[in-house]
Amino acid sequence: MRKLVGIAAVTAVMALTACNGSSPGGSAASTELDIAAIGTPESFAPGNFGTGPTTQFLQPVYDSLFRNTNEGEPAENIVTKWSYDDARTKLSLTIRDGVKFTDGTPLDAAAVKANLDSARKGTGEAGGQLRFITEVAVTDATNLTVTLSAPDPSLVPNLGGTAGVLASPKALGTPELDTTPVGSGPYILDAAKSQTGIKYAYTRNPDYWNAKDFPFDTVEVTVFNDNNAILNALRAGETDFAVVTDKDSNSLKSAGLNIQSNPAYTTSGLYLFDRKGSLVPALAEPKVRQAINMALDRDAIHAQVFGGKGKATSQVFSSTSDAYIPELDKKYPFDVDGAKKLLSDAGYANGFILPMPDVSPIYPDQQAAVTEALTAIGITPQYQPVNGQTFISDLLAGKYPAAIFGLNSPRPWDFAQIALTPESLWNPFHVSDPTVVDLINKAQGETGEAQTETFRQLNTYLVDQAWFAPYIQSDNVFASSADITVTPQRYSTLPPLWGLAPAQK
Repeated sequence: MRKLVGIAAVTAVMALTACNGSSPGGSAASTELDIAAIGTPESFAPGNFGTGPTTQFLQPVYDSLFRNTNEGEPAENIVTKWSYDDARTKLSLTIRDGVKFTDGTPLDAAAVKANLDSARKGTGEAGGQLRFITEVAVTDATNLTVTLSAPDPSLVPNLGGTAGVLASPKALGTPELDTTPVGSGPYILDAAKSQTGIKYAYTRNPDYWNAKDFPFDTVEVTVFNDNNAILNALRAGETDFAVVTDKDSNSLKSAGLNIQSNPAYTTSGLYLFDRKGSLVPALAEPKVRQAINMALDRDAIHAQVFGGKGKATSQVFSSTSDAYIPELDKKYPFDVDGAKKLLSDAGYANGFILPMPDVSPIYPDQQAAVTEALTAIGITPQYQPVNGQTFISDLLAGKYPAAIFGLNSPRPWDFAQIALTPESLWNPFHVSDPTVVDLINKAQGETGEAQTETFRQLNTYLVDQAWFAPYIQSDNVFASSADITVTPQRYSTLPPLWGLAPAQK
């Protein structure tokens, strides 16, 4: 594989900035925080959210039922007490008394029910995380019971994320909620200073019940078109915090910024969505998918695109998860001739055309590496222009048979639910494999070592069948000024808003 050139693009599409224009290293005003983002929220309606960078737009205005700790474990927030029955299909919740939405509506048990009922009908990852809920019953103003069709091992921690976000019941179901959130969070969206798709300005909610955890008076989320613009802002001293690449970290450190690295729980690579062959019949053949895996020089990609940081991999389950098996990373050694033979055996000796979204503005080096790998074995990538505002919805609608992409994989159960079942959001072609379904169903009724073993069997099967063509489990690298402190959160690719605070001088 020839040497890849250029700057590797960001793995997480988010940076937090303070645009007060002082010296390199941050803003002089610790009461203001600007968040620079690549990508925009498609909706502020609960259930339509993603579970990754979307949080930067949501956490200022919305409370969630739980707040997950720095270790990723659920703790009280709007919910103050909770318990399961012995079958783990009934979850009892007690709601904090006295909280109101910014339109004056009480945040009581009825409001929680309205949100859960609405969100589980949503089209985003958050809605998918509520799929086992069959009923929400209100006992009184501060108590309710959530009934599940089957145990959901991740429901409570997911309710500490975007699946548990709460909007005013008066706003639910209205078209205005798509662009104008009405929550009970620490900030309020200032419409006069905001421009949809470009900038989102938030001012402090004077009635917020937990203001001490949110020290900034104002927060702004500004949408950037590419990674270089964020890097320039960092170097110019217009940014307090950003998620950057490993390759950029040394130059940023020389510019006076602090650098810290944490597991990203994200596996990036070529996601082969069309395993049915609906758009590209070749992708229905396991040997074709195996050939694509064999064509990827993962060690070179690891070294040249990601600067030797993170971990080259052939499996989608994170190396921090119980499902991870080190030996599986040796399943597809780099072998162009072997990959060509697999293609020939599958009936595609002359290759085929593979339409994909053009992500070169964000991931230039990754796209260069994938292009080189595919063309070396006779597959012709056909890159199509991307609309940033509809990119995710286009992927979810099955517009593209494959894409250079990354999904968060902190817990095996969560990844199975978002990407592996026929109903999963990130299974846009609704591929159904009896072995995959049976193993997921088996794991659902297990705990401990038995469940871990089942997830490892699932992982082995996915790698053998080449459901995906991953190549890197990258680290999250944070660049921050001396003016702020950053506390990451386990299982999350991004630090939460409450993990950012002015540094003590």
